[in-house]
Amino acid sequence: MKKFLKILVFVLTVGAIGCLWFFVHKEHVEHPLQRVDLTVERPTQRGFIDKDVEYQNIIAICDTTKNTDITKIPLDSVRRYLATIPWATYTEAQITFEEVMVVKIVECEPIMRVYNKDGRSVYLDAEGNIFPTKSDYTPHLIIGSGNLNFKDLKNKSANISDKNYINSDLPKIYRVIKSVLNNSYTRVCVKQVYYDKKTYELVLNNVETKVILGNDKNLDERLMNLQYFFEKMQGSPELEEYSVINFNFDNQVVCTKNKRKK
Repeated sequence: MKKFLKILVFVLTVGAIGCLWFFVHKEHVEHPLQRVDLTVERPTQRGFIDKDVEYQNIIAICDTTKNTDITKIPLDSVRRYLATIPWATYTEAQITFEEVMVVKIVECEPIMRVYNKDGRSVYLDAEGNIFPTKSDYTPHLIIGSGNLNFKDLKNKSANISDKNYINSDLPKIYRVIKSVLNNSYTRVCVKQVYYDKKTYELVLNNVETKVILGNDKNLDERLMNLQYFFEKMQGSPELEEYSVINFNFDNQVVCTKNKRKK
């Protein structure tokens, strides 16, 4: 008799748990999507991604007028769409037990903007990821330009190691600008790097003198020489007498004076 009672209690317990799960599950799936919570993570208030636009696009994919219960919400379609946003480095979308779709987008953080010889440009981040430009948002970054051959991007992202870029000029100037940004002095005083297929030239803030960095060999050493030279010459009127300052030589800085008018 005791054994029978134990079996009966066990069966009733399992049945009760099963019924509870069924009703909770039924209540969950037969409810419509309550809302979409979208967050866009970026270091600045404004950026490439328009949160309102992306929210409306997600709502359109969900089509809550037609998809009236949670099981019909095309979550995979939302995820595929998020993966196509060219300025997003990470995306995720989940539906919680409270029928809320939680969407997270992490926006790219470019460190430079590089123009090709045709005047078209792209952005690059610290990992060498490439992003297209956007007409209504232009962050203030160091510029790369010159006689550069590479393709620009439209509505997609890429990387300098991709087959379309690995043999272009983009990885070359990227490495030079990255070195400039890694130096505490040149990071704040260099506003542009120009490449003419032979040498790299730097455009400095508040300095009209032409500064030639040279090729891309021993960059860290040359940038240290540049820092040492300008720190020593700071405030000196002699600096204004130079038309060109060349760091392309080992263990020396070659300065060319302005031609004096007769």
